[in-house]
Amino acid sequence: MKRALTTLINEENIMIEIIAYVMGGAMLGIMSMALISANRFSRYNQRIHELEHEIKTLRQRGRKPQAKKKPVRRRNA
Repeated sequence: MKRALTTLINEENIMIEIIAYVMGGAMLGIMSMALISANRFSRYNQRIHELEHEIKTLRQRGRKPQAKKKPVRRRNA
């Protein structure tokens, strides 16, 4: 009887360990993805500030920033 009880307890402990490892892995995955996306967001913000500064300096020099040219539509005849 005691043997059956100890094996039951061991099986429960194994299940609890598996659940804990899965939840811990999920948390680490979420945290690492958050760090990666935060780095990307900061690079985009830095690029935006650089472009705003460039526009400001061009306006001070009396030049307008160049707009992108529209591609020419070509008809296939």
